[in-house]
Amino acid sequence: MIPLFAGMDAESLARVESGAHKHCYRKDADIFAEGESCAGLHVVVNGLVRLYRLNAEGRLHTLSLLRPPSMFNEVAAVDGGANPFNAAAVTAVEVRVISHETLRGWMASDPALLNRTVAVLAHVNREYLERLEDMTFRTIPSRLAKLFLHETMYGDQIAETPSSLTQEDLASILGTTREVVGRALRSLVSAGLLKKVGRMVYVVDREGLEHLAATNEIPGVLEVNR
Repeated sequence: MIPLFAGMDAESLARVESGAHKHCYRKDADIFAEGESCAGLHVVVNGLVRLYRLNAEGRLHTLSLLRPPSMFNEVAAVDGGANPFNAAAVTAVEVRVISHETLRGWMASDPALLNRTVAVLAHVNREYLERLEDMTFRTIPSRLAKLFLHETMYGDQIAETPSSLTQEDLASILGTTREVVGRALRSLVSAGLLKKVGRMVYVVDREGLEHLAATNEIPGVLEVNR
């Protein structure tokens, strides 16, 4: 189910199984830290993993929230460099870890795996280019609409629905503050795009959210505050 290993024959899959070491983490435990020596390629088997970075003031910015089947730390696993972000267990987590040396050895002996690795790294690059575009050109309501539509890496990897996330979680994903997210949520609810029932938020007008995600404009509202 992991694209990097898709299409492998039984013998190759058995080699991956034997070379991937099992690690388990309790809730809120650190998996690895940014800047530390390469921790290898991690495959999420169970649980929820947060990838994040901290700025100079200690403010947390969530890069991804990953559920199985997914993998992370691909770039460091390929080039052997330091981990580019922090990883932590949001819930109890089980992962399989493949070292840089093991992965590079497989790539050298398996051209098909090498080709898939190149494709995976290209996909990672496209995701971060999209993230940069969002941060540069999109308003917070527009980025929030994309999250609820599951059209970005955030929505695909968060859960079945983003509505289970707190406003603090949403703020750390969108790179803003809880107060800004709260105002954006209220504006989307007022515009009839979302509905809030207790602490849960539901999509009401998908076409309206798609319009907002594409244009930075809430239907019927002349201007959206950034």
